[in-house]
Amino acid sequence: MSRGRQRKPAPTRHLTSGSISRRTVLGVGAAGAVGLTLGACSGDDEAFGSSVSEASPTDASAPQKDEDLPPVPDGLPGELFTIGVASGDPLPDSVMLWTRLVADPLDPTGGLPDAPVPVAWEVATDEEFADIVASGWEPAEPRFAHSVHADATGLEPDTWYHYRFSVGDQRSEAARTRTMPADDATPAQLRLAVASCQEFNAGSYAAYGAMAADELDLVVFLGDYIYEVGGGRMEPKVPQRITQTLADYRVQYAAYKRNPLLQKVHRQVPWVLTWDDHEVGNNYAGVIPQEPESPDGYQQRRAAAYQAYWEHMPLRTGPPQTDGALKIYRSIRVGTLAEFFVLDGRQYRSDQVCGDRLAVPASECTERLDEAGTMLGADQERWLAEGLAANDTTWTVIAQQTVMFPLVINDLVLNLDQWDGYVAARERLYDAIIDADRDNVVVLSGDIHAAGATDLFAERDGERLPVAHELVTTSISSLSTIGELGPAAVSLVEQVAADAVYVNAEDHGYGRVTITPESWTTEFVTVADVETDDAPASVDATVELASGSKRLVRK
Repeated sequence: MSRGRQRKPAPTRHLTSGSISRRTVLGVGAAGAVGLTLGACSGDDEAFGSSVSEASPTDASAPQKDEDLPPVPDGLPGELFTIGVASGDPLPDSVMLWTRLVADPLDPTGGLPDAPVPVAWEVATDEEFADIVASGWEPAEPRFAHSVHADATGLEPDTWYHYRFSVGDQRSEAARTRTMPADDATPAQLRLAVASCQEFNAGSYAAYGAMAADELDLVVFLGDYIYEVGGGRMEPKVPQRITQTLADYRVQYAAYKRNPLLQKVHRQVPWVLTWDDHEVGNNYAGVIPQEPESPDGYQQRRAAAYQAYWEHMPLRTGPPQTDGALKIYRSIRVGTLAEFFVLDGRQYRSDQVCGDRLAVPASECTERLDEAGTMLGADQERWLAEGLAANDTTWTVIAQQTVMFPLVINDLVLNLDQWDGYVAARERLYDAIIDADRDNVVVLSGDIHAAGATDLFAERDGERLPVAHELVTTSISSLSTIGELGPAAVSLVEQVAADAVYVNAEDHGYGRVTITPESWTTEFVTVADVETDDAPASVDATVELASGSKRLVRK
């Protein structure tokens, strides 16, 4: 049973009154044995964009706990909070808080005993935790790798907070988070970072070092949080293997989350995340792997991967269902300024056509036009179309994984794993945007390890209609496949993306975005290299979209 309380604040504080609440956060999850034996992948309320100094550990008073907080089991190891804390999926009155107890990151159990551990949490308006406005406790259960998902409710809209966890005398580092504005509020701005593709073995996380210096309200992560390959330069070293089992995935996440730069950005700001393919295995589609494998075996591997993903992310959703499915498509509203439709382009898609080959002649791959092909599945397509039609914010944001812009040169389709392999599904999405009569539709994409900005067009009755604008973020660290092929390959991509106002197929980094009611500005931040953590960062290009405009402009 999950325990929580919200303390009534002092009258001089502009905060919502609270009362003791009892709610069940953890439900029945995926079968415990799934995947275990697979043998074969400043709090300023005036301006939403204002900054807050980073929270730091403190020796303030002991956490406020419910009277019925169970005793901590005997024999717990030291340093339980080695993989950090995080927050995510903020609403106007609540934020999801996350941690996982891990003493030994190379042990799938985290080095903890097979027993629940009560974990207390607190939310305060100040770094010293003198004014605690919400607190409670959650049972960190071994069946979920001793992870914690706490819904901190009863908070004020558009407000920065500080939070922390504790187990007995052990306390996590303090972190900060924030709520979204009220649904009818009009914030002056939103500042966010857009990131994807952070293979630890490929390079350093220098981009997160740069991101930590930004004054952000949100991070939007578009997939490939981990990769399924072990070994390499990762520290602590994990086995040289392809992740297959729940134990494998837990070790992989623990290794990634040990990175101090990644932890720092998680401590500074709430995240909104979705996955792509490498959280399970390269280019999987539904329950179909890229390489031949028994369907039953891969379904178990995917279930293990989905459970581990949930165990390590601050998601506003329960654990996977007993069949391993995990619904993660959802929307996040930022007052009247923007609504983010966060998509799942992996779990429900049909298999890639034409053998998922690269650089396939379009004339030899007419299957990509098949009306039955889907990237999102029927239910998610319907949900998105209804959401687009009902949305009343200034900016409509579609946060998803793969490039939507046609990467086709003459008769050559470069990548069938992207929307080019699902042409009918892309046309249905364009129809939904047209039917909703929406201006200011921005598509956020990742996956390709290259950056770009382009307008999106639909061919209708002989006309080329502008329907949206796509911003592609490059990788945090994952190898730039196009750049590795040399100048000729980079030149080819630039030719394909002739409509683009910006293309960078070589560098690593992220997108830094400022949204106001009048404009959307994207700064494409790149780092000098991914060999060192302190590699310098700079803005390679700035692209702007005025509200109501049909075209992106490079400044």
